[in-house]
Amino acid sequence: MKIRGALFALSAAAGTFALCEAKAKNGNLDCEPDFLLILGCRVRGSEPEQTLLMRAKAAADFLNRHKNTVAICCGGIVHADQTVSEAAAIEKILTVSGIEKERILLEDKSQTTFENFLNAKAIIDSINLQKQPVVAFLSSEFHLMRASFIASLCKVKVKSVPAPSPKKLLAKNYVREALVFPLLFQEYFSKGMNKK
Repeated sequence: MKIRGALFALSAAAGTFALCEAKAKNGNLDCEPDFLLILGCRVRGSEPEQTLLMRAKAAADFLNRHKNTVAICCGGIVHADQTVSEAAAIEKILTVSGIEKERILLEDKSQTTFENFLNAKAIIDSINLQKQPVVAFLSSEFHLMRASFIASLCKVKVKSVPAPSPKKLLAKNYVREALVFPLLFQEYFSKGMNKK
């Protein structure tokens, strides 16, 4: 009986997670953002992997359609084999795609998605704006739910913009999201963010 109850609870949790992911994957941007945070992903040497390449190209398309939006490229040097930060790799793709350097800011110190949002918020807060800015972030569709939740934990109000990702990795990435989602709370409490 206990096993049946555990299986039911696990199935219910998996179903709920899948429904939430399905809802989140389309994003929720409904206005022109002042800033677009482009979340980093794996870089090997100086070359972005396919997932990051697709994020950066989606960001370039977005920025070409939204001429008043400023990009904040996010991500530091996370792995030992990197020779450039994730932010620098994104910036290079944006400039090659015709985005002016004046519209690009770098957040190149972060190691996690938590740090992406906190460091980007510090950059935005340092700019003397006359209004409350509208902030959006762009990431792969499978990452939007977790990243949105992290932003809320960081007390950063954001809208989300989806980018496509490699289809051959999609199932693997969704499974990974389900497995790492509970670990958010470990990082949240270990950094003392609940006390801020």
